[in-house]
Amino acid sequence: MSTTAATADTDSAPVPPKWLARHVAFMEHVAEVCSSPGGRSDLRTGQTRRGLTEPWLMLPHLQSRIPRGLPERKTAYLAAAAMFAAHAPSPASTTAQAASVYDARRGNLGWSLARAVRSGLLSQDTATELLQLMARQRRLMGLLHHLQPLVDRLAAEQVPLSWPHLLRDLTRWTRYRTEVADQWMSSHYDPADTTEDTAEEHTA
Repeated sequence: MSTTAATADTDSAPVPPKWLARHVAFMEHVAEVCSSPGGRSDLRTGQTRRGLTEPWLMLPHLQSRIPRGLPERKTAYLAAAAMFAAHAPSPASTTAQAASVYDARRGNLGWSLARAVRSGLLSQDTATELLQLMARQRRLMGLLHHLQPLVDRLAAEQVPLSWPHLLRDLTRWTRYRTEVADQWMSSHYDPADTTEDTAEEHTA
């Protein structure tokens, strides 16, 4: 009886698409690191530019989970971990196991901004200006300069965010900036549609 129930629970758990699976796995590891006060504190050091360029406290927790590749990809993984850690629940305030970071109902950043507009947190004009501003950032560090305070605001106000989607988009920014920005725009103006072009899955 218990075995059958356990199997049913496993079968009902949301399974991410293959093109997002590695990003889900990484962010779930980040959530696990954040379940300890020391781990959460170490990952939060990446909230500054210096913390990302000198990630001495972050790497012991994350190095083995970051795929090898261009330096910008490593920065993308570190930045996503730091932004998540900045809003992770305090380990001292809860004994419950962290829920999966994957939610099939959540889309990319444009999808989240649409919900921020619906809730009254942002006006439509402000959201559009933010999307345009970020789309113009050719370098990842330039994007993060504008993205980090925005994500901080959304997370603080409990606007739904998909951390795996955000991580994937950050890893693709350097080579596929226009495509990522277009996906954010499309999802913002059609937030019910969370589908994405997966032709570049191998790049993430």
